[in-house]
Amino acid sequence: MNVEVIPFLSLNGNAAAAIRFYEKYLGAKVLLKKNYKEMKLMNPNFSYEKGQDEYITHSVLQIGSNKLMIAEEEMDTTQPWQLGNSFSLCIQSKDKDVIQNLYETLVKNEKVTVLMPFEKNVFSPGYGIIRDPFGIVIQLCVTVHDF
Repeated sequence: MNVEVIPFLSLNGNAAAAIRFYEKYLGAKVLLKKNYKEMKLMNPNFSYEKGQDEYITHSVLQIGSNKLMIAEEEMDTTQPWQLGNSFSLCIQSKDKDVIQNLYETLVKNEKVTVLMPFEKNVFSPGYGIIRDPFGIVIQLCVTVHDF
């Protein structure tokens, strides 16, 4: 099974600053970065507040041999953002069957909460979010990128 598990930080308006910090102090290389303005061009239904054009909707950084994803939004929208619940894991693969099977296996557990059903969206042919029985939010993503 060819998948990655990547830490995902939700930074509530501080994502761009965090990316610059990790570039400067950890030598991070930005592999992908999309802001709200760019997302609005991809998805006309995407909405955000005035002054948030440069907020980050998704980014992937490489630090050494590891990846880190950073955005503004919390993945568990059932709880307000606060430092400490701003972390999730992102499991991704280019193989849609692998990711869909992982999602379907996870949601069979009665203690797993579906936060977003697995379906196609503007950035992925398959994407869903669950909370596991231990409170960890897991994103399952079919990626279209080669990094």
